Parts: sequence; C-alpha cells; structure tokens
Amino acid sequence: MSILATGYSYTVLAAFSWSLTALFAKSMLSAGLSPLEVSFWRASIGGLCFIVNAIVASSLKIRFTHAVLFILWGMMSIGGLYYVFLLSIQHSGAAMGEILLYTAPIWVAVFTRLFSREEEVSRQKWMAILIALCGVGFVCFSGGSLQSGYSKLGIACGLASGLCYAFQYPFFKHWQKLYKTEAIYSYMHVGGVLVLLPMIQFDVPYTPQTWATTVMMAVFTGYLAFWAYGQGLKRAPQVHVAVLCNLEPILGTLWVCFFFGENFTPVGWLGFCLILFAIFILAMDRSRQHAV
Repeated sequence: MSILATGYSYTVLAAFSWSLTALFAKSMLSAGLSPLEVSFWRASIGGLCFIVNAIVASSLKIRFTHAVLFILWGMMSIGGLYYVFLLSIQHSGAAMGEILLYTAPIWVAVFTRLFSREEEVSRQKWMAILIALCGVGFVCFSGGSLQSGYSKLGIACGLASGLCYAFQYPFFKHWQKLYKTEAIYSYMHVGGVLVLLPMIQFDVPYTPQTWATTVMMAVFTGYLAFWAYGQGLKRAPQVHVAVLCNLEPILGTLWVCFFFGENFTPVGWLGFCLILFAIFILAMDRSRQHAV
C-alpha cells in the first residue's frame, strides 16, 4: 500500500472512531452519567493510552516550557471541547451536536485570515462561510435533532465545541513538526483532566456495562481517533484529510438516528446539507491554492 493510501486509511479510521462519540455519549447519558463525568473519563483514559504509547515510543520527554504550553492548550481544546460537546448533546441532541461541532472548518478559515499572513479570503471562502451560517441557522432553529424546541444552551455549547475543535488544527499542525502525535496529545489530555477534575462528582453507581462503555468510548474517541488523525496528516495532504474527516458528522448523525431515533425536520436536514457543502467548498478552495 502506498504512503498516500495509508494516510487515507488512517484518516477514515479517525473519522469512523470519532463518529462513535455521539453513540457512546447517548448511552452513557442515558445511564445517568453527567456530561462532566463522561468528559472526564474520556480525557483521563484516552490520555493514559497516549502516555503509555509515548513511553513505548520514547517520545514523552519534551522541553518543560513546551509541556506546560501543551497542558494549558489542552485545558481548552481537550477539556473544554469534551465538556461543551457533551452539553450540546444533552440539550439539543447528538445529531445536532455533531453538526455544530463541524462548524470548526469555518472557524479555521476565519482564524487564518485574522492571525496568519495568508492572502485575502477569496470570494469562494466568503460564500462558503455565508452558506455555513445559513445552515447553522436552519439546524439550530428547526428545534435540533430532538425536535423539542431549540435550546439556547445547546446551540451555544455546540458552536463552542466547534470553536474549541478549530483551535486544535493550527496548534497540532505547528507542533507535529517537532514532536510525535502521542507526545502532543499526552500533555494536552493531561490539561483536559486537570481542568475537569476539580468539578467532577460521581453521583450514580457504575455497572459493568457502564464501565465497558466508558472505556470503549475513551479508547476509540479519546485515543485511537486522535492517533489515527495524526498518522493521516503525516502521510496525506492536509486538505484531503480535512475532506475525509467530514465523514464523521455524516456517520455520527446516522448512528444516533438509527439507534436512538433522533431526526431533524426537513429544515434541519437542509441546514445539515448546507454546512457540509460549505466545508466542501472551503476544502476545494484550499486545494486549488496548494496546487498553485
């Protein structure tokens, strides 16, 4: 298998693993766990997997100042992401949470304009951002995938999850030139645990099934997905990786619609399609720039 094909395979694995997040989260929330508990276990067990991986690969030792930076960044982009995403699922439904999480490429497009020296944002990018905003509006005010009336908290947390997710992209892109994936995410997950730990309360007893679901969620979505994503970025063009990762919200939405009976109204499905279309436009626009 060629290096490029291997990169695509890792990226598809990452998208598939991340798509299971909503499925595991719905199951754990139904068992009585709070969004904070689910987020804590996802960060702590996933982080432990990364630390073991980094120790085996002899890559855990990095500069102290860089380690501190990774921990601080992980407080927001891991701990913050995990928590607000779970709150979005709880208040607006898992399908809606998945879609709002994937407003991240829109945030990335804005960040590159504001904080980098890239050329002016093209008309095509502005069009994509406008289309995505329309899609977000349709999804949010259609009542979400629970169809129980829109939740302001659910909408805010969904958009915040996309923002936290977007922060990971330029950060990881920069630091992967110096450190391995497992080292970067080891320290970032430590930051996620540290910011969640002071607030955690364990209010319900854990059954063997609850523990099994908790561990599977952390391993698949807190470790394997991030690791495979990093491997994909090393072997395939970033634009191609971004496009393939769009499988996640599609698969995640299908899982919860099939297993938990969530569904959008026709207006919500229209918004779903508009957001994915906007992300595709952004990816193709960047692809042409790289080609030039």
